[in-house]
Amino acid sequence: MGRITSVCVTAVLLGCGGAPSAPVDPTPSSVHLIASAQSVRLVLGAASTLPVSAVDENGTPVSMTGATFTLRGHLVADVSNGGLVQALEPGADTVVVHLGEDSLAIQVEVEYPEGVTHPQGVVAGTVALGNRPFGVAVSGSGDVLVTQLDAGTVARGLLPATSLGTSIAVGSIPTDVTVETDGTRAYVTNQYSSNIGVIDLAGNTQVDSIAVSGNPFRVKLSPDGRSLFVTGNADSLFIIDVASREITGRLAIGLDANGLAADTIGNRLYLSNQSDGTISVVDLGSMTVTGSIQVGGHPQELVLSPGGTLLFVADESGSVQIWDLRENRKRGDIAVPGGAFAMAVSPDWRQLYIGSALGGAVYVIDWKAGETLKTVTTGGTPRRIAFSRDGKVAVVANEGGWVNYIN
Repeated sequence: MGRITSVCVTAVLLGCGGAPSAPVDPTPSSVHLIASAQSVRLVLGAASTLPVSAVDENGTPVSMTGATFTLRGHLVADVSNGGLVQALEPGADTVVVHLGEDSLAIQVEVEYPEGVTHPQGVVAGTVALGNRPFGVAVSGSGDVLVTQLDAGTVARGLLPATSLGTSIAVGSIPTDVTVETDGTRAYVTNQYSSNIGVIDLAGNTQVDSIAVSGNPFRVKLSPDGRSLFVTGNADSLFIIDVASREITGRLAIGLDANGLAADTIGNRLYLSNQSDGTISVVDLGSMTVTGSIQVGGHPQELVLSPGGTLLFVADESGSVQIWDLRENRKRGDIAVPGGAFAMAVSPDWRQLYIGSALGGAVYVIDWKAGETLKTVTTGGTPRRIAFSRDGKVAVVANEGGWVNYIN
């Protein structure tokens, strides 16, 4: 998957196989491993080199060539040939280091990030907004953008206020919206105009449009912010260069692609094809489709766990499917009354919010345990969900004619 992998991590974790390669030089039995710490603590997504070295019988430092690193396989971390640990999921694991006849164990603890949080799951405000609110995005500075399907507009507000007093004219049937990290521009899928609208947020104006084939459904910025990924009913993934606003690639995928999720560690993009029950897998390095996952049902939104090991698939047929991407198998389901449509994960990565368009509710899930923590009744037809940067507020566009603010 393009991520850091281990020399001999167990097959459950990485699926590695085959005989290990022999060390370049035999390691004398007098070599000893020394750890300057018995444990390593990492925040999700962070990396650190294990605090281990080797010395000879005189205490002189020697090469670690030939050392191997073994994990128990709890989907918590990866470790490289040189002992670099990459934090993947919250939890604890143990790395066992072997060199010659000596070995030692180092505990790895992966923690949730600090400085961000999640809402308490209470509807703090409901703002009337006509013309079928559908897509939503929240910028780092707290700008709230909500698409209105029937008005050809994007409504704009600013947190912590729960009001949407600014209206930005865009194209026909604006469906999805995303905003750049610095909050200067936003991009909207104008479905019936067959283009991506470019919004200058300083002037509250659509200043340009990028034509695509068919009707675009979703738009997402690449992890580096340099490209736009666009899906729709053209059975294609469009890659658009942000600077030039030109289409630089078009990949054939499944039918009516809708959800997108980028794996920043593995450099992959996953796309849900709602009309054929598949997930397309794209290698972002080579910009090629490398595989397809048969999930069945009616897949919509996708969310990846922090380390890219688990894929959550909102299935409008009635659940959220959980797929183990290391073992290439379905791990289980989370039942969602009325079917799952939209999903978003809180900035602290503790909770997964799942919208049920037919159930009139948002379900708050502990994604690590797969347990439902709370049901937030919104009524109407909840659509897309977005969080404020600090995680204190979740904004839900409701096609019933309003926007819910969940604190």
